[in-house]
This record gives sequence, structure tokens and C-alpha cells, in this order.
Amino acid sequence: MFKVKVLRTISDVDKATINDLSDDGFFTHEWFKVLEVSKPFKIEPRYFVAYDSGEAVAIAPCFIEHDSQYPTIEELSPWLGRLRKAGNSLGFSLNPPLVCHSPCSFHSKILIQKGYSKKTILDLLCKEIDESCKKDRILFSSFPFVSEFDETLMMGLADRGYAKVPFVETAYMEIKWTSFEDYLTHLGRKTRTNIRRELKKNRSHEIIIEQENDFHKLSGILSDLYSNLFMKYRGRRSPLHPLFFTAIGEHAKCITRLFIARKNGSVIGFTLCLLHKGVLDVYLAGFDYERLTKTDFTYFNTVFYAPIRNAIEGGFEKIHYRSASLEAKLSRGCRIEKSYLFIKCHVRPLNCILSQYARMKYKEKGANILPLNDL
Repeated sequence: MFKVKVLRTISDVDKATINDLSDDGFFTHEWFKVLEVSKPFKIEPRYFVAYDSGEAVAIAPCFIEHDSQYPTIEELSPWLGRLRKAGNSLGFSLNPPLVCHSPCSFHSKILIQKGYSKKTILDLLCKEIDESCKKDRILFSSFPFVSEFDETLMMGLADRGYAKVPFVETAYMEIKWTSFEDYLTHLGRKTRTNIRRELKKNRSHEIIIEQENDFHKLSGILSDLYSNLFMKYRGRRSPLHPLFFTAIGEHAKCITRLFIARKNGSVIGFTLCLLHKGVLDVYLAGFDYERLTKTDFTYFNTVFYAPIRNAIEGGFEKIHYRSASLEAKLSRGCRIEKSYLFIKCHVRPLNCILSQYARMKYKEKGANILPLNDL
């Protein structure tokens, strides 16, 4: 007999269960703990957990999204926010959308134990999400980063009243090489020559890239360096303050890889990756732009070559990258992964209008509608 509970803190979710069900560093107990402890942005957790005879067999991590590291659903579609505010002016006290994905991740997932019917579990969780939205006065729920490879969500959400819109193209790399040199030999001659030149130039500028573990000592530096990148593309400081990086060191060091670039002993750049079950996700990078040159290639060495080398040597199966500079990623052995936004209005007549609007947008727009420059 199935039963669904809605939990409001990751402390109430069994750590071993969620980590066993997950295949993604952003969907781990450690990552959700970092967010709850450091509070880099305002989100309200809602963990929908399905139980069978008292055993947790599926989890849908969701969050009421007031703000985010990236543009929120209401920022991407301002009319959603205007509609909610109009309802509030009439006294309905409506909350921001319920976003069914892990904050900072470019994936939406429902974690389901093997052997259970994915259709049955999705029915249970979507029904509970609908009821929770009505109870919490949430007008919209969404799955913003549904991968084209996730057949369960791609097929199931459309059948449950969610409108579908093309969203973001990201990149991934399947690790199938025995060494970094083996990786290079499988690339085109021009790319292989360029990478070797970029590696040599980086060394000639006396830049050393090493893996680090001391987040506490580096937390302020990492926050400032990422803010440099965030300011460059978003025009403001990053919400990821030093406490965020300290919390990673205290609660999630085991699921991270931190690569630090130093010149003459000073930190000039970094890349932070999350890992879980053979998958490495290249999440954050930051640089001291005043100390970089156009010929030291610190960006490529820190964001691409150090993680790729580490993944090969560590026996990983896949690397996930973000949505920027796709051409550069494709030339270095990546492939495209399309994702889709699924959104639902919990007022039936308005949801019909939303579905029509989504179909119109589907015809007009391609992918990468997310206005974001990132890794």
C-alpha cells in the first residue's frame, strides 16, 4: 500500500535512501543539506516521498522558488509573476511556483527504486504535488529541466496536464578513454593540436592546477572569484556567499571535486564539480580576470582539461557541462542534451490557456531560451 509524505527538511529524509536512489550529485542528501544550512537564496523545500509498506521507494525533490542562482521561472516568463501578483491584489495570497528540480542543477528528476512501475509512482507523486499546490496556494508547478533522455517525465508529464516548452541545451561527455592522451587521440587533429598548445602555454605561464579539499580556508576567495564571473554576465554579485562554500566543506566534501589554479602561490581561478555514482557535473568556476591573460588559457585548463583528466583517471562514466560555449564543448568531445520546461497552472481554465500559449511558443522558439551565460 503506497503512501506519500511531504517533508520540509532534508533532515527528515533518510540519507542512505536518497543517495541510493540518485545518480546525480545535485540530488543527494549532502547537496540539499548545503542549501538548507547556507541559505544562499530563498527557497522552501518540499520533498515528496512515496513509501511502500514503510519503505521509501521514490522521492521528488521540489522547492517553492522565491529566488535562485539563475533566473527563476517567473523571471523567464514575467506574465506568470504578473498573474500571481494580480491574484494577490485580490486577496488570494498566492505563493511563487513550485519548482520540481534541484536548485543549481540543470536537471529535473524523480528518483524511483528499481522494480517499481514508474507510471504508478509518477501518478502518485503528481497527484500529491497537485494537492500540495492547492493547500499552499501555489498557482504554478513546473519541471524546468526535463532531459530528452528521461522517457518517464517526457511522456508522463504531458499526460498529467503539464505544458511543454523547449528550454535549454547543455553538453555531456561520455568517458570512454583509458588516459588523457587516449582522449586526445580521439579528437580531430586541429582540436588535438590546439589543446596541446593550451596545456603547454598554461604551464609556461607557471600556472599550477591542483585538486584541493580545504573549503574553509578558501571560502572567501571562491565566493569572490565566482562573483567576478557572475558580475561579468549578470551585472551583480553572486548570491553564493562564503558560508555556502564553507557548508560544502562541512557537509558535502565527499561529493565534490575542487580544482584550484595558482600563479606564484596566489589563487587565480577555480572549478567546482559535484559527483555521484560515476557522473561528474562541472558546476561552478570563477577567475581573477585582472591576473589572467589571453595566452595562458587558464579557463580551458581549469574548466575542461583538469576535470576530464580527473574523470578518466577516476573511472567516471560521464561529465555534465552547462549551456554556454556549446561549440567549444562539442569540439572537445561533448554531445548535446536537450531539456524541456514542463509547467502547469492549478486553475483548470487558466491551464488550458497556458497549454495553448506553450504550443505557440513551441513552434516559435528553439532551445536555449534561458538567458544565461555559465559553464
